[in-house]
Amino acid sequence: MIVVCPACQARFQYDDRRFGAVLTKRFKCPKCSHVFEVMNPGMVPALPEEPLPQPLAGEVPGPDGAPMPPGPAPAARTTAKRDREAMLVAAGLQVPGMPPGLIFSLAFLTGPQASIVQVLDRPQIVIGREEGDVITRDPETSRRHALIEIHRDGTVWISDQQSTNGTLVNDERITGPVQLSSQQEFTCGNSTFMLLVRNTSEFPLH
Repeated sequence: MIVVCPACQARFQYDDRRFGAVLTKRFKCPKCSHVFEVMNPGMVPALPEEPLPQPLAGEVPGPDGAPMPPGPAPAARTTAKRDREAMLVAAGLQVPGMPPGLIFSLAFLTGPQASIVQVLDRPQIVIGREEGDVITRDPETSRRHALIEIHRDGTVWISDQQSTNGTLVNDERITGPVQLSSQQEFTCGNSTFMLLVRNTSEFPLH
């Protein structure tokens, strides 16, 4: 994974397997000596199960077999999930807008950054030559080349940002937003990427 210093934006590579079962690790920036914490990209906090919905009055027979008389409706659970997510966001354990239970990463297959895997930790990711969230250092990519959007339903979309050489999906230059699936490849300039989506419920950590 690529660790980014929040103070000076310096980037350095770190093997995320060294997190082990620790939720966060503290880093000291080798450039500016700023100390900061980074969350384990392979760990998603377990959420309590949602309570089952209670039947409305009249749906459950009373002692004599007749429907129960109308009464006050049971408390709704519409805010339960939202309240838990707000609590995780406030605790810094979940990024607002990111779908829980999924980890998104980009693997550089070709280009100057080949063999690097970067975790996508926000709903909108800009790919660019020297600015943005994913830096290619590829002279064939534009300053702001492409935009990746991670939707709340877990789908991932990519769109070109009027780049000079275009963004290719399935070897075709895209003209509008295109949905990406896990392990699908796309190209910006001379840099080819693979999207990786991990479901922590299907592949639990050990």
